Amino acid sequence: MHYLSFLLKRFFPVVTLTLSVVVLSACGTKEELKPFIAPVYPVAPEEPRFIYERSLMGSADVRELTSEEKFKAMATGVATGEKSLIKPFDVAVRKGRIYVTDTVGRMVVLFDIKGKRFVEFGHRGPNVLLKPVGITVAPSGDVFVVDLTDKSIHVYDKDGRFLRKFGSAEELSRPVDVAVSNDGRYAYVVDTGGVLSAFHRVVKYDAKTGEVLQIIGERSPLLGGFNFPMTIAIDSKDRIYVLDSGNFRVQRFNSEGEFDLTFGKVGTRFGQFSRPKGIAVGPNDNVYVMDASFANFQIFNDKGELLMFIGQRGADNEPGVFSLPAGIDVDEDGRIYAVDQFFSKIEVFRPYGMKQGDGYAGVAPAKE
Repeated sequence: MHYLSFLLKRFFPVVTLTLSVVVLSACGTKEELKPFIAPVYPVAPEEPRFIYERSLMGSADVRELTSEEKFKAMATGVATGEKSLIKPFDVAVRKGRIYVTDTVGRMVVLFDIKGKRFVEFGHRGPNVLLKPVGITVAPSGDVFVVDLTDKSIHVYDKDGRFLRKFGSAEELSRPVDVAVSNDGRYAYVVDTGGVLSAFHRVVKYDAKTGEVLQIIGERSPLLGGFNFPMTIAIDSKDRIYVLDSGNFRVQRFNSEGEFDLTFGKVGTRFGQFSRPKGIAVGPNDNVYVMDASFANFQIFNDKGELLMFIGQRGADNEPGVFSLPAGIDVDEDGRIYAVDQFFSKIEVFRPYGMKQGDGYAGVAPAKE
Protein backbone atom coordinates (compact mmCIF):
# COMPACT_ATOMS: atom_id res chain seq x y z
CA MET A 1 0.00 0.00 0.00
CA HIS A 2 2.98 2.31 0.52
CA TYR A 3 3.80 1.98 -3.21
CA LEU A 4 0.20 2.77 -4.21
CA SER A 5 0.23 5.83 -1.99
CA PHE A 6 3.42 6.99 -3.75
CA LEU A 7 1.83 6.47 -7.17
CA LEU A 8 -1.19 8.52 -6.19
CA LYS A 9 1.07 11.38 -5.14
CA ARG A 10 3.14 10.90 -8.29
CA PHE A 11 0.33 11.03 -10.85
CA PHE A 12 -1.97 13.35 -8.90
CA PRO A 13 0.85 15.69 -7.86
CA VAL A 14 -1.09 18.62 -6.43
CA VAL A 15 -1.46 18.04 -2.72
CA THR A 16 -4.87 17.62 -1.11
CA LEU A 17 -4.31 17.71 2.60
CA THR A 18 -7.21 15.38 3.44
CA LEU A 19 -6.72 12.91 0.58
CA SER A 20 -8.32 9.55 1.37
CA VAL A 21 -8.74 6.86 -1.29
CA VAL A 22 -10.64 3.57 -1.10
CA VAL A 23 -9.30 0.78 -3.34
CA LEU A 24 -10.03 -2.89 -3.93
CA SER A 25 -7.32 -5.29 -2.87
CA ALA A 26 -6.49 -8.52 -4.72
CA CYS A 27 -8.85 -10.49 -2.49
CA GLY A 28 -11.77 -8.12 -3.11
CA THR A 29 -11.82 -6.37 0.31
CA LYS A 30 -11.72 -2.63 0.77
CA GLU A 31 -8.81 -0.89 2.38
CA GLU A 32 -8.57 2.82 3.14
CA LEU A 33 -5.24 4.57 2.69
CA LYS A 34 -4.07 6.89 5.41
CA PRO A 35 -4.62 10.56 4.53
CA PHE A 36 -1.53 12.21 3.06
CA ILE A 37 -0.49 15.17 5.18
CA ALA A 38 1.87 17.55 3.42
CA PRO A 39 4.97 18.39 5.49
CA VAL A 40 5.27 21.96 6.74
CA TYR A 41 8.45 23.83 7.67
CA PRO A 42 9.55 24.53 10.28
CA VAL A 43 7.83 21.83 12.30
CA ALA A 44 5.53 22.57 15.22
CA PRO A 45 5.54 24.33 17.60
CA GLU A 46 7.32 26.86 15.35
CA GLU A 47 5.14 29.00 13.09
CA PRO A 48 4.94 27.31 9.65
CA ARG A 49 6.55 29.21 6.77
CA PHE A 50 6.50 26.74 3.87
CA ILE A 51 4.55 23.64 2.87
CA TYR A 52 5.45 20.86 0.44
CA GLU A 53 3.33 21.26 -2.67
CA ARG A 54 4.37 18.75 -5.32
CA SER A 55 7.20 16.90 -7.07
CA LEU A 56 8.04 17.25 -10.74
CA MET A 57 9.62 14.17 -12.29
CA GLY A 58 8.24 13.91 -15.81
CA SER A 59 5.61 14.81 -18.34
CA ALA A 60 2.77 13.24 -16.33
CA ASP A 61 3.26 15.93 -13.69
CA VAL A 62 2.13 18.72 -16.01
CA ARG A 63 0.36 17.04 -18.92
CA GLU A 64 -3.34 16.31 -18.46
CA LEU A 65 -3.91 12.54 -18.23
CA THR A 66 -7.07 10.84 -19.41
CA SER A 67 -9.09 8.71 -16.99
CA GLU A 68 -7.74 5.58 -18.71
CA GLU A 69 -4.15 6.79 -18.38
CA LYS A 70 -4.67 7.61 -14.70
CA PHE A 71 -6.03 4.12 -14.03
CA LYS A 72 -3.11 2.53 -15.88
CA ALA A 73 -0.65 4.71 -13.97
CA MET A 74 -2.09 3.57 -10.63
CA ALA A 75 -2.13 -0.07 -11.72
CA THR A 76 1.29 -0.29 -13.38
CA GLY A 77 3.24 2.79 -12.35
CA VAL A 78 3.72 3.74 -16.02
CA ALA A 79 1.80 6.50 -17.81
CA THR A 80 1.27 6.24 -21.57
CA GLY A 81 3.88 8.26 -23.45
CA GLU A 82 5.41 9.61 -20.27
CA LYS A 83 8.88 11.15 -20.40
CA SER A 84 10.95 11.57 -17.27
CA LEU A 85 13.98 13.41 -15.98
CA ILE A 86 17.11 11.28 -15.92
CA LYS A 87 19.69 13.23 -13.93
CA PRO A 88 18.58 16.82 -13.33
CA PHE A 89 21.25 19.28 -12.22
CA ASP A 90 19.94 22.83 -12.03
CA VAL A 91 16.62 24.65 -12.22
CA ALA A 92 15.49 28.14 -13.22
CA VAL A 93 11.94 29.46 -13.01
CA ARG A 94 10.08 32.41 -14.49
CA LYS A 95 6.32 33.02 -14.64
CA GLY A 96 5.29 29.40 -14.22
CA ARG A 97 7.88 28.02 -16.64
CA ILE A 98 10.30 25.66 -14.91
CA TYR A 99 13.52 24.93 -16.85
CA VAL A 100 15.69 22.01 -15.74
CA THR A 101 19.08 20.92 -17.08
CA ASP A 102 19.52 17.16 -17.47
CA THR A 103 23.20 16.18 -17.68
CA VAL A 104 22.54 12.59 -18.80
CA GLY A 105 19.72 13.50 -21.20
CA ARG A 106 21.96 16.32 -22.52
CA MET A 107 19.02 18.65 -22.78
CA VAL A 108 16.88 21.22 -21.05
CA VAL A 109 13.39 20.21 -19.94
CA LEU A 110 10.59 22.76 -19.65
CA PHE A 111 7.67 22.15 -17.29
CA ASP A 112 5.06 24.67 -18.41
CA ILE A 113 2.61 24.67 -15.52
CA LYS A 114 -0.18 26.85 -16.89
CA GLY A 115 0.25 25.59 -20.46
CA LYS A 116 0.31 21.96 -19.26
CA ARG A 117 3.29 21.27 -21.52
CA PHE A 118 6.45 19.21 -21.17
CA VAL A 119 9.09 20.34 -23.69
CA GLU A 120 12.61 19.06 -24.33
CA PHE A 121 15.20 21.19 -26.15
CA GLY A 122 18.92 21.60 -26.73
CA HIS A 123 19.49 17.99 -27.79
CA ARG A 124 18.87 18.40 -31.53
CA GLY A 125 20.27 20.60 -34.28
CA PRO A 126 23.72 22.03 -35.03
CA ASN A 127 24.30 23.46 -31.53
CA VAL A 128 23.47 20.48 -29.32
CA LEU A 129 24.28 20.60 -25.64
CA LEU A 130 27.04 18.24 -24.52
CA LYS A 131 26.79 18.64 -20.75
CA PRO A 132 24.29 21.27 -19.63
CA VAL A 133 24.79 22.33 -16.02
CA GLY A 134 23.91 25.81 -14.72
CA ILE A 135 20.84 27.64 -16.03
CA THR A 136 19.09 30.97 -15.55
CA VAL A 137 16.24 32.92 -17.12
CA ALA A 138 16.85 36.56 -18.10
CA PRO A 139 14.22 39.27 -17.48
CA SER A 140 13.41 39.06 -21.21
CA GLY A 141 12.50 35.38 -20.80
CA ASP A 142 15.56 34.17 -22.71
CA VAL A 143 17.14 31.04 -21.21
CA PHE A 144 20.92 30.93 -20.61
CA VAL A 145 22.46 27.45 -20.28
CA VAL A 146 26.06 26.62 -19.40
CA ASP A 147 27.63 23.76 -21.38
CA LEU A 148 30.50 22.45 -19.27
CA THR A 149 32.00 20.28 -22.03
CA ASP A 150 31.70 22.85 -24.83
CA LYS A 151 32.86 25.64 -22.47
CA SER A 152 30.12 27.93 -23.72
CA ILE A 153 26.80 29.51 -22.82
CA HIS A 154 23.83 28.69 -25.06
CA VAL A 155 20.93 31.14 -25.25
CA TYR A 156 17.35 30.10 -26.15
CA ASP A 157 14.04 31.90 -26.29
CA LYS A 158 11.36 31.02 -23.73
CA ASP A 159 10.09 28.11 -25.86
CA GLY A 160 13.51 26.54 -26.41
CA ARG A 161 14.45 27.91 -29.84
CA PHE A 162 18.20 28.39 -30.12
CA LEU A 163 19.29 32.04 -30.47
CA ARG A 164 23.06 32.23 -30.04
CA LYS A 165 25.98 31.16 -27.91
CA PHE A 166 29.12 32.76 -26.47
CA GLY A 167 32.20 31.75 -24.51
CA SER A 168 35.09 29.50 -25.53
CA ALA A 169 37.91 27.31 -24.22
CA GLU A 170 40.20 30.34 -24.45
CA GLU A 171 37.98 32.29 -22.04
CA LEU A 172 36.70 29.58 -19.71
CA SER A 173 38.26 26.60 -17.96
CA ARG A 174 35.28 24.83 -16.35
CA PRO A 175 32.14 26.98 -16.57
CA VAL A 176 29.39 25.75 -14.25
CA ASP A 177 26.76 28.44 -13.71
CA VAL A 178 25.40 31.72 -15.05
CA ALA A 179 23.30 34.66 -13.83
CA VAL A 180 21.94 37.68 -15.71
CA SER A 181 21.62 41.24 -14.38
CA ASN A 182 18.17 42.70 -13.78
CA ASP A 183 18.41 44.92 -16.86
CA GLY A 184 19.48 41.96 -19.00
CA ARG A 185 22.73 43.63 -20.12
CA TYR A 186 25.27 41.43 -18.36
CA ALA A 187 25.82 37.70 -17.93
CA TYR A 188 28.01 36.49 -15.07
CA VAL A 189 29.59 33.06 -15.60
CA VAL A 190 31.15 31.04 -12.78
CA ASP A 191 34.42 29.42 -13.85
CA THR A 192 35.18 26.84 -11.18
CA GLY A 193 38.65 25.98 -12.49
CA GLY A 194 40.38 22.85 -11.24
CA VAL A 195 43.00 21.58 -8.81
CA LEU A 196 45.87 22.95 -10.90
CA SER A 197 43.97 25.86 -12.43
CA ALA A 198 44.08 29.50 -11.39
CA PHE A 199 40.75 30.18 -13.12
CA HIS A 200 38.59 30.20 -9.98
CA ARG A 201 36.59 33.29 -10.81
CA VAL A 202 33.52 34.96 -12.29
CA VAL A 203 33.62 36.22 -15.88
CA LYS A 204 31.34 39.14 -16.73
CA TYR A 205 30.05 39.16 -20.32
CA ASP A 206 27.97 41.45 -22.45
CA ALA A 207 24.84 39.28 -22.57
CA LYS A 208 24.06 40.26 -26.17
CA THR A 209 27.47 40.28 -27.86
CA GLY A 210 29.35 37.78 -25.68
CA GLU A 211 32.23 40.22 -25.16
CA VAL A 212 34.27 39.70 -21.96
CA LEU A 213 33.93 42.85 -19.85
CA GLN A 214 35.45 41.98 -16.48
CA ILE A 215 37.11 39.24 -14.43
CA ILE A 216 35.97 39.07 -10.81
CA GLY A 217 38.17 37.27 -8.29
CA GLU A 218 41.02 34.79 -8.41
CA ARG A 219 41.99 31.64 -6.58
CA SER A 220 42.50 32.65 -2.96
CA PRO A 221 41.20 32.02 0.58
CA LEU A 222 41.09 35.78 1.15
CA LEU A 223 37.90 37.80 0.96
CA GLY A 224 37.01 38.42 -2.66
CA GLY A 225 38.93 35.33 -3.78
CA PHE A 226 37.50 31.93 -4.66
CA ASN A 227 38.27 28.25 -4.29
CA PHE A 228 36.06 26.13 -6.56
CA PRO A 229 33.15 28.56 -6.86
CA MET A 230 30.03 26.62 -7.83
CA THR A 231 26.92 28.71 -8.40
CA ILE A 232 25.78 32.31 -8.64
CA ALA A 233 22.64 34.39 -8.10
CA ILE A 234 21.68 38.07 -8.35
CA ASP A 235 19.28 39.89 -6.05
CA SER A 236 16.86 42.74 -6.73
CA LYS A 237 19.63 45.30 -6.17
CA ASP A 238 21.99 43.60 -8.67
CA ARG A 239 24.19 42.37 -5.85
CA ILE A 240 26.01 39.21 -6.91
CA TYR A 241 26.04 36.16 -4.61
CA VAL A 242 28.66 33.50 -5.34
CA LEU A 243 28.70 30.12 -3.61
CA ASP A 244 32.43 29.73 -2.88
CA SER A 245 32.28 26.00 -2.18
CA GLY A 246 35.97 25.30 -1.55
CA ASN A 247 36.10 28.09 1.01
CA PHE A 248 32.73 26.96 2.48
CA ARG A 249 31.13 30.38 2.28
CA VAL A 250 28.86 32.70 0.35
CA GLN A 251 30.41 35.91 -0.95
CA ARG A 252 28.51 38.96 -2.13
CA PHE A 253 29.71 41.59 -4.58
CA ASN A 254 28.11 44.82 -5.73
CA SER A 255 27.15 45.35 -9.37
CA GLU A 256 30.65 46.63 -10.09
CA GLY A 257 32.24 43.41 -8.85
CA GLU A 258 33.52 44.83 -5.57
CA PHE A 259 33.45 42.57 -2.50
CA ASP A 260 30.63 43.43 -0.11
CA LEU A 261 29.77 40.64 2.36
CA THR A 262 30.52 37.04 3.29
CA PHE A 263 28.82 34.49 5.51
CA GLY A 264 29.16 30.79 6.34
CA LYS A 265 32.06 28.53 7.22
CA VAL A 266 32.86 24.84 7.23
CA GLY A 267 31.05 22.81 9.87
CA THR A 268 27.97 20.78 10.72
CA ARG A 269 26.05 23.34 12.73
CA PHE A 270 23.15 25.50 11.55
CA GLY A 271 24.40 28.29 9.30
CA GLN A 272 27.54 26.36 8.36
CA PHE A 273 28.34 24.41 5.18
CA SER A 274 29.69 20.97 4.44
CA ARG A 275 29.18 20.46 0.71
CA PRO A 276 27.40 23.57 -0.60
CA LYS A 277 26.02 22.96 -4.08
CA GLY A 278 23.35 25.47 -5.16
CA ILE A 279 22.33 29.04 -4.45
CA ALA A 280 19.29 31.20 -5.22
CA VAL A 281 17.88 34.56 -4.16
CA GLY A 282 14.15 35.00 -3.56
CA PRO A 283 11.91 38.00 -4.31
CA ASN A 284 12.53 39.38 -0.80
CA ASP A 285 16.31 38.99 -1.26
CA ASN A 286 16.56 36.05 1.13
CA VAL A 287 19.35 33.65 0.12
CA TYR A 288 18.79 29.89 -0.30
CA VAL A 289 21.80 27.55 -0.13
CA MET A 290 21.56 23.85 -0.99
CA ASP A 291 24.00 21.55 0.78
CA ALA A 292 24.55 18.07 -0.69
CA SER A 293 26.05 16.74 2.54
CA PHE A 294 23.23 17.95 4.80
CA ALA A 295 20.63 17.01 2.15
CA ASN A 296 18.74 20.23 2.80
CA PHE A 297 18.75 23.91 1.97
CA GLN A 298 19.24 26.72 4.44
CA ILE A 299 17.55 30.12 4.14
CA PHE A 300 19.40 33.30 5.13
CA ASN A 301 18.41 36.96 5.05
CA ASP A 302 20.50 39.44 3.07
CA LYS A 303 22.67 40.06 6.13
CA GLY A 304 23.73 36.41 6.17
CA GLU A 305 21.64 35.52 9.22
CA LEU A 306 20.13 32.02 9.23
CA LEU A 307 16.32 31.96 9.18
CA MET A 308 15.46 28.26 8.78
CA PHE A 309 16.19 25.09 6.80
CA ILE A 310 14.10 22.63 4.77
CA GLY A 311 14.74 18.98 3.92
CA GLN A 312 16.37 15.84 5.25
CA ARG A 313 18.28 12.83 3.97
CA GLY A 314 16.48 9.58 3.24
CA ALA A 315 16.62 6.40 1.18
CA ASP A 316 12.98 6.59 0.04
CA ASN A 317 11.58 9.14 -2.37
CA GLU A 318 9.26 11.02 -0.04
CA PRO A 319 8.24 14.68 0.16
CA GLY A 320 11.02 16.82 1.58
CA VAL A 321 13.52 13.96 1.39
CA PHE A 322 16.76 14.34 -0.59
CA SER A 323 19.60 11.98 -1.41
CA LEU A 324 21.75 13.93 -3.89
CA PRO A 325 20.49 17.54 -3.95
CA ALA A 326 21.93 20.02 -6.45
CA GLY A 327 20.39 23.20 -7.90
CA ILE A 328 17.74 25.47 -6.42
CA ASP A 329 15.64 28.45 -7.50
CA VAL A 330 12.83 30.64 -6.15
CA ASP A 331 10.11 32.17 -8.33
CA GLU A 332 8.40 35.57 -8.26
CA ASP A 333 5.76 34.31 -5.83
CA GLY A 334 8.16 32.76 -3.34
CA ARG A 335 7.78 29.11 -4.39
CA ILE A 336 11.01 27.13 -3.94
CA TYR A 337 12.21 24.57 -6.51
CA ALA A 338 14.88 22.13 -5.29
CA VAL A 339 16.65 19.53 -7.46
CA ASP A 340 17.53 16.01 -6.35
CA GLN A 341 19.70 14.08 -8.82
CA PHE A 342 19.33 10.65 -7.24
CA PHE A 343 15.52 10.70 -7.15
CA SER A 344 15.38 12.60 -10.48
CA LYS A 345 12.91 15.14 -9.16
CA ILE A 346 12.20 18.78 -8.51
CA GLU A 347 10.59 19.37 -5.12
CA VAL A 348 8.26 22.38 -4.93
CA PHE A 349 7.51 24.19 -1.68
CA ARG A 350 5.15 27.15 -1.46
CA PRO A 351 4.79 29.84 1.21
CA TYR A 352 2.44 28.52 3.87
CA GLY A 353 -0.18 31.24 3.49
CA MET A 354 -0.40 30.85 -0.28
CA LYS A 355 -3.16 28.75 -1.84
CA GLN A 356 -2.38 25.99 -4.34
CA GLY A 357 -3.96 27.93 -7.18
CA ASP A 358 -2.18 31.22 -6.46
CA GLY A 359 0.73 32.61 -8.43
CA TYR A 360 2.29 31.85 -11.80
CA ALA A 361 2.84 28.17 -10.92
CA GLY A 362 -0.41 27.68 -9.07
CA VAL A 363 -2.64 24.74 -9.92
CA ALA A 364 -6.14 24.08 -8.63
CA PRO A 365 -6.32 21.29 -6.02
CA ALA A 366 -7.15 17.83 -7.36
CA LYS A 367 -10.75 16.72 -7.00
CA GLU A 368 -11.36 13.77 -4.70
